[in-house]
Amino acid sequence: MSVRQRIPFRFSENEPEDDHVLDEQEQEELIESLRSQSDTATMQYMLLGQVVLALSALLHLIYILKGDKISPLYAILPSHPPPFAIIPFANFFAMLNIALHANLSLLLLPFYNPIRQSLSSLPPPLEACSLPLPILHPLIAGLTVLTPTLALLRQCSWPDVAWWCATLAMSWFVYSLRSWTDQSAEEIRELERLRYDARGA
Repeated sequence: MSVRQRIPFRFSENEPEDDHVLDEQEQEELIESLRSQSDTATMQYMLLGQVVLALSALLHLIYILKGDKISPLYAILPSHPPPFAIIPFANFFAMLNIALHANLSLLLLPFYNPIRQSLSSLPPPLEACSLPLPILHPLIAGLTVLTPTLALLRQCSWPDVAWWCATLAMSWFVYSLRSWTDQSAEEIRELERLRYDARGA
């Protein structure tokens, strides 16, 4: 009669009354289940992020096509007086924000995504022209504060300042999503390390 070796492995220390000890197979099944749940949640949050970015970019495109250059926020603030000042080169900054939205969308894609792979490594004839995309968050954060700062310097009304802060808000939103997914993946890796440590003990 063979006796299966049992390796101590507890998922939570907040339940001292649970004396069940997971063996190696149960550990593997638990980790795989948690990894599957984490991957599913990550995909859902990334999809949500892409939808929010697309809607925000669409608003910027509509802003470019409008002739009056009035912030879309005035549509929900009909009683607010019209703006008395707008930033110069508004279309240019709106197009810059759309480009930043596209970069934020790339940041939400996994590293193995074909789009990210194709942008970071062009075919051999064009290999020297490969672009460092997507741009990482520190540089994006610096670019997203340009238009809000300019709007403040021009003493624009608060709906206009809030409108030009939209890309900054999207940058924070994407950064938060990435931080959450990275933390979730790190927790799964930590569980795997605990399993290996228990196996070697």
